[in-house]
Amino acid sequence: MKTTIRVSMKPVNMILAQLGVDKNGDVQQFVTDSIDRRITRYMPFLSDNLSTKLKHVKSATEIEVLGPYARYQYFGKAMTGIAPRVVTDKNLRYTKTFNTNAGPFWDVRLMAEEGDQIAAEAQEYARRK
Repeated sequence: MKTTIRVSMKPVNMILAQLGVDKNGDVQQFVTDSIDRRITRYMPFLSDNLSTKLKHVKSATEIEVLGPYARYQYFGKAMTGIAPRVVTDKNLRYTKTFNTNAGPFWDVRLMAEEGDQIAAEAQEYARRK
């Protein structure tokens, strides 16, 4: 005897959107906002510009840091002081007075230190919805 089972369901992308876990969903926005709040502790803080005034959430999946020196600070390499400025091989030394975790590769270091906690909080947020 042959048995046929038929499953009828919405497309996966529609289910993900309803759950808020697609790239524009509220769960994704929750994760991005959480990262935006936390990443400041891993960014250089000398005049407060880079980690606050020049950093903003561009979209649900992107945080942008503006400023002509943001890229150099991110990669941790010094640049020449004369125009045109050129990246050198010299590593930057970050002041840790305000942000003790300051250093290069902010996002990578944040996720290594706090990624599990961010994921758990996002899971709890999604569960409460």
